[in-house]
Amino acid sequence: MLSSDHGSPILRRAGVRGFLFVLAAWALAACTVQPVYGPAAAGGGVQSALTRIAVDPVDDRVAQQVRNTAIFQMTGGKAITDPIYRMKLTVTYREIGLGITNIDASPSYSVQVAATYEVTRIDTGALVTRSTSRASAAYNRSNQAFANSRAQIDAQNRAAATVGNDIAIRVATVLAKGS
Repeated sequence: MLSSDHGSPILRRAGVRGFLFVLAAWALAACTVQPVYGPAAAGGGVQSALTRIAVDPVDDRVAQQVRNTAIFQMTGGKAITDPIYRMKLTVTYREIGLGITNIDASPSYSVQVAATYEVTRIDTGALVTRSTSRASAAYNRSNQAFANSRAQIDAQNRAAATVGNDIAIRVATVLAKGS
């Protein structure tokens, strides 16, 4: 390095960047990040709490898809034993035409699924969490009735799976926080 380069703006910017990097690293070191499914600070774990949530029965096919996905994500396929929480699901869905063509037909549709869930403690009835999760999935229609029916069901299943996964993650997050 030449003596004339000592006070150059480029070197001063590099020094500022280095200082900001060290400052950011120090700030991030103070964060307490832990895995959601790892052991909790108070002992036990979120996974064992998730396997103790009884999900109430639902009344239609799309709602059953949401319920099945949420249960599988929470229990991993294990049976629910000695439940301490109860989840109530209310699922609605609708279909929306996405575009109108020159022949007044809508070849593209979107299925929108919304699920409101409420988790309560069985022993006290205390509310643990309540929220709504939404998802949508699109599909195209053709001139074949069976293909249209199957595409609609597949779109409903995709949206329901997304909602079920979201519910399981949200409930796990609440339980990890200790609420």
